[in-house]
Amino acid sequence: MVGQKDIIKKGFTFLKKLMLLLLAGVAFYMVCGVLFSLIPTHPPQQNCLPQNEIFITSNGVHLDIILPVENVSHDLLEKLEILPGTKYISFGWGDKNFYIHTPEWSDLTFPVAFQALFLKSEAAMHVTCLPDLFPGWKKIPVCNGQLSELNLYIKNSFKTDRYKNLLKMEFEGYNRYDAFYEGKGSFSLFRTCNVWVNTALKRTKVKTAVWSPFDFGVLYHIKSSS
Repeated sequence: MVGQKDIIKKGFTFLKKLMLLLLAGVAFYMVCGVLFSLIPTHPPQQNCLPQNEIFITSNGVHLDIILPVENVSHDLLEKLEILPGTKYISFGWGDKNFYIHTPEWSDLTFPVAFQALFLKSEAAMHVTCLPDLFPGWKKIPVCNGQLSELNLYIKNSFKTDRYKNLLKMEFEGYNRYDAFYEGKGSFSLFRTCNVWVNTALKRTKVKTAVWSPFDFGVLYHIKSSS
């Protein structure tokens, strides 16, 4: 009987230590996320007149990149299913399973969140056709060379077949304006949807965070540089 009590006591001690370790890990991640979000990159000065605009938008947690339809590279545009009247196209990258099962944040479940953060999973590209400019978008002026780099980055985030065609998913999407495609890479704690956007801005040589898994880290630098 005493032996059983010792086993139970050791079990509780182990669980307590495990919980403390997990909490410490979460705290460390959050501190690093905030710290690196506040540290800016220092892209080279562009010797050109910005003639194009791109936009960044957030739903409060997740960032997307938005391009005027005329600024999307022709080779990518012709592979997408674009609705008539589309003036802007939104691109988002994220966990495939998360996208499918969490159309609203109220739909989020623990298994879906756990798989997205801690298990290797497939990625997806979310493409939305938009008829007009919406309030709240963060505008970033860019040169032609920067726009080309951004288009290349977005294009290379899509999986393709042997004929370079995009792989559209059977998932119908959230409404008639959007579609999902197979994406490259895997979502994790260290490569979130917002890290994908942050990396896009780095490649485009736009001032942004050194690393930001959160949307506010990217938005902060856009605001401070405008």
